[in-house]
Amino acid sequence: MDMPHLSSHRIRLARLTIMPGLLLALGACAGGDSSAPTASAPAAATPAGAAATAPATVPAAAPAADGLAALIQASGVKCSNANTGSGCTAGDVDSGDFYDVELSPDCGDQGFFAGVADAKGVETLNAVPSTGSKASVTAKLSKGQLVCVQGIGRTGQNPLFYYVVAVPAATVGKCKGNTLCDTYGDRPITGLANTGGEACHVAAPGRYAGNCAQGWVSADVLDVFSNGM
Repeated sequence: MDMPHLSSHRIRLARLTIMPGLLLALGACAGGDSSAPTASAPAAATPAGAAATAPATVPAAAPAADGLAALIQASGVKCSNANTGSGCTAGDVDSGDFYDVELSPDCGDQGFFAGVADAKGVETLNAVPSTGSKASVTAKLSKGQLVCVQGIGRTGQNPLFYYVVAVPAATVGKCKGNTLCDTYGDRPITGLANTGGEACHVAAPGRYAGNCAQGWVSADVLDVFSNGM
């Protein structure tokens, strides 16, 4: 039996039919490869956006650090770690006549307050009295003066001295409607050196600046608000 004979015309038609399909397939493959790099491009934008927000939290610690540094300088204490206000002492360590000191610069809602209870009032000192110290008077507070306690000098667990700052009662949020602030508030302050600067005022929440009466006083002259205000 004779095999079918395909004409050259039919062969050319078949080739023309197959070629467009091959070209379309190759074009699809090429298009798929070229799209691969663009799919991952948006991912690079995410870290840049996250990093841009990080510095916003850095300045928040600055006021607290400034307040602690100012307190360390004013109180005359020495700290093993001045950045955190830890390992602080006042007095003469070499002779053994010294006090362990706990510092707390905050005079805001979490502040520690007290009132001058001694009928004669009390003189504030620039240093804790100890062997070889030359403490000088910085001011005299009258009975009934409200103070914020910023430092506690202890031997063992017993507070013997407090570092205090006299604060205007109207600036203490917890004084509003509080009977303690009827007993203790703004009283006459004498002997305060005139620095020629601003009067004692709130510089930031819980922070005071200006010519504030401050210094060390004996623990037994204060009525400490142990239960808070």
